[in-house]
Amino acid sequence: MAAFDYDVIIAGSGPAGVSTWLHLNKLNPELAARTLVLEKASHPRPKLCGGGVMRFADTLLGLLRVRIKVTSVPVHNAEFRYHGRRFYWRQKNFFRVVRRHEFDSALAAAALQRGMRLHEQEALSHFEYLEDGIQVYTARRCYRTRVLVGADGANSAVRASMKLREPHRVARLIEILTPADPVSSYEFATNTAVFDFTAVDKGLQGYIWDFPCLENGAAYINRGIYDSRYYPTREHADLKKLFRAGLEARQVYGEAKKWQGHPERWFDPYATVSQPHILLVGDAAGVDPLAGEGISFALGYGAVAAEELVEAFDKQNFRFAHYREHILAHPLGKALQQRRLMARLCYRGWPRVLTTMFFIVMGLRWP
Repeated sequence: MAAFDYDVIIAGSGPAGVSTWLHLNKLNPELAARTLVLEKASHPRPKLCGGGVMRFADTLLGLLRVRIKVTSVPVHNAEFRYHGRRFYWRQKNFFRVVRRHEFDSALAAAALQRGMRLHEQEALSHFEYLEDGIQVYTARRCYRTRVLVGADGANSAVRASMKLREPHRVARLIEILTPADPVSSYEFATNTAVFDFTAVDKGLQGYIWDFPCLENGAAYINRGIYDSRYYPTREHADLKKLFRAGLEARQVYGEAKKWQGHPERWFDPYATVSQPHILLVGDAAGVDPLAGEGISFALGYGAVAAEELVEAFDKQNFRFAHYREHILAHPLGKALQQRRLMARLCYRGWPRVLTTMFFIVMGLRWP
């Protein structure tokens, strides 16, 4: 057996990677102590995201006795717009809106306080298989490890080095921040997040969002457009054109100084999420295809991956042949499969009347 530098290396220190370490530390502190987390940037690092943190995410962190104290805006009302109609889901503290660079930095800091070993400014470039492990290469050096966890996002270098031949499954998003008056702004005054599905009629397999948020103490609306591209054979919507039309309809196009885009990989129950000595978590494995929600699901992946790691080291079996089944049987996988079914129904290009009926069946209440 080769001498290993670490038993586990986690590529990526976002919610999926840090959650994996935190859950591992809870289940097996000795194994967590022999784990290295690699991060290509330094916290706090820029991260594009709507910033919605569902209550499930805070519950999961609570079970780890981790409380992320960052500036956030509570959302009590979710407003869904489609074809001139509005549907509502009203629930106190339905979710909260954070800025991802703050949230990720605070989460990493909590793990560092518990002993997580983190190498920042050190990105994984590629890896090679050893007889009984993995050799990981970065710009600084190479490491030998028994297990590599890919928590490095939609453009995962770990996933790329696995050389998988599978459908793309990548959504596209654009977002910007526009200044807001916290007193007169509808989203702030009513603690409402808006999900506008109107552009579904124009080929968008997603929605335009408006979330209230705080950036450096100032009020802003995080505005974005999400295109799941769930049905790849359908013609792709013109995101820039649709987003501009949405901003103009809200009379904020002139305030949109800088658009930023990013990809997001969505979940498929038949996708490859492991190979011998390798696990994928979070965006590298696949998150919510309906709404593109990533934070809650990324944290959930950490719980499943940690259980899988502990079992692998207990049995000294690193094939991870049943990791996908473990995910599907877990509440994480059940929630992802439910979101996948809803995406299949919502984005299949139905006539307007059927799509409207779909929103009603979803249980959304009339105003």
